[in-house]
Amino acid sequence: MVSSQKNIRSRITALAAAAQTLNKTGGVYAPFSLAFLTDQARIPNPEIIARAMPAGAAIVLRDYQSRERAAMARRLRTICTARKMLLIIGADIDLAETVGADGIHLPSWFDAGRAKLDDLIMTASCHTRLELDRAATQGAELAFLSPAFATRSHPGAKHLGPDAFRNMAAASPTPVLALGGVDETNASQLAGPNVAGLAAIGAFSSC
Repeated sequence: MVSSQKNIRSRITALAAAAQTLNKTGGVYAPFSLAFLTDQARIPNPEIIARAMPAGAAIVLRDYQSRERAAMARRLRTICTARKMLLIIGADIDLAETVGADGIHLPSWFDAGRAKLDDLIMTASCHTRLELDRAATQGAELAFLSPAFATRSHPGAKHLGPDAFRNMAAASPTPVLALGGVDETNASQLAGPNVAGLAAIGAFSSC
């Protein structure tokens, strides 16, 4: 169950502070340092999170199989505009253009199929050094490097751990956001060169 709005705001305040600390330590520019990735299976109403996010943060619309994805994108676009946040659409350039999104997100399985649009931020999901290099070649400005820690999204899956994460981030041709089991209690373990902030799903609520 998603937390109360008061608890959500408290969680987001803590996550935003952790993201800012990573950003300052990382010493690198990125379009944003805090991102919420939608997942309706865990957080059925992402608008609740969006309305509590700080200005300058980003919402990444995933939920790739949802029949209501276009409608969700429009609702999130309205909220992001009002709150001065960025809306990033996952794996759908046409939808990003239709709703006037700020960027496009490339999952590791998605081939953009055409050159980066000059007016859109491009981000990418990465799990290996090869994927980090490919993301840069595709024109990504920011990589979501995961899983940093063990995560409820993929129970039992191998995770990078702090040392491997920091090493991969430092060698990445693009700035990275930490993703996967990251919250305000462990984000400091990932601090290092080229780490621009963090992204999460469940950490934004009690899920």
